[in-house]
Amino acid sequence: MIGRLFITQSGMWNPLSFVVAAVIILVIVYIIRSTGTKKYKKGTEQTVAFFSGGKAPEENVHPENLYWGFFEAMKRYYKWLMKFHTGIVNDYVYSFVLLVVVVAAVLLLGGAV
Repeated sequence: MIGRLFITQSGMWNPLSFVVAAVIILVIVYIIRSTGTKKYKKGTEQTVAFFSGGKAPEENVHPENLYWGFFEAMKRYYKWLMKFHTGIVNDYVYSFVLLVVVVAAVLLLGGAV
């Protein structure tokens, strides 16, 4: 550490600048958040899910009913994707790690890194 700068292998940074930037970002977020409407009331029609402009039935509405048009348009993709869907988190982590390795190999062999 030299003065107020931290020097690392990746470069240097100033913790004070980081704190100032974080405070500025939080102030901006607070300002944006405070411009919201004050008319929200729990337990009113404002909390009911939007059901294409109509009144939702009392029983549960499944997402495939709400998003039928989207799923219908993407049917070929979802049909292919459902072959790989197991519901086991380890399978998704393995697929993600494999994808990262492939992308890293392509970048390294292509000379981008």
